[in-house]
Amino acid sequence: MNKIKVPFKFNLEYTLESGQIFRISKINDGYRIFSSVIFDVYFDGNYLYYNNVDKNYIMRFFSLDIDFDRIINQIMLDNHIIKAIKAFEGLIILTQDPYETTVSFICSAFNNIKRIRLMLDKVSEVYGNKTDLGYTFPSCSVNFEEEVLSKCGFGFRKRYISNLTQNKDFFDSIYKLDTKTAKIKLMNLQGIGSKVADCILLFAYRRYEVFCTDVWIKRIIEKLYFNNHKQSVRTIEEFGKNYFGQYAGIAQQYLFLAAKKGVI
Repeated sequence: MNKIKVPFKFNLEYTLESGQIFRISKINDGYRIFSSVIFDVYFDGNYLYYNNVDKNYIMRFFSLDIDFDRIINQIMLDNHIIKAIKAFEGLIILTQDPYETTVSFICSAFNNIKRIRLMLDKVSEVYGNKTDLGYTFPSCSVNFEEEVLSKCGFGFRKRYISNLTQNKDFFDSIYKLDTKTAKIKLMNLQGIGSKVADCILLFAYRRYEVFCTDVWIKRIIEKLYFNNHKQSVRTIEEFGKNYFGQYAGIAQQYLFLAAKKGVI
């Protein structure tokens, strides 16, 4: 296997098991990641070992060009977030393929991680390429059929995915837009609301200033910062962005995992 030095505090398990990616499998001391390519990784505390992809791919996928240590220091604003960061030190935000991230998080609506993984695995078996390690994720040029998606367990989401006919140029164009405009453009696609758009922007486009607000984040923010008083999703989103600033999305990911694990 090839190896690359990780330049910041890093935990492979916390990163991959934090709900930002779905098609992963634990193997030995590491993980197998199923995407447009399939590769294995493990981390020895200093070096990230990998196969089947090149150095540039790993650099971008694991965001190794981002100074996460500096960012983490900037979001340690109170005892709540400090507790979450200490509990899951080394959690970073991946940089995933925009098209795959879009399909994956459309599937995430009213769903759980186990079922999302099953749906994505099934659709990859039908529309992806078979390799010695498994099935790759379907390419952006694939025309999904509702009947097939239904058999893959997509339910009401089959219409959204079958209508997702935008080509690579569309997803590439998002990079050039400011975050507000990019979010509006994504939300013009069927099946994408505010939370899903924010997830796509955070996990694919490095828009760290978004604050993805699902039921877990809403509950924990109400508990920690609003004395358990109910707030609208919009209020929670705006609070997160204003309070944590340009790295709100990274703070949100720590709070999300800490809430799910019962740490805070």
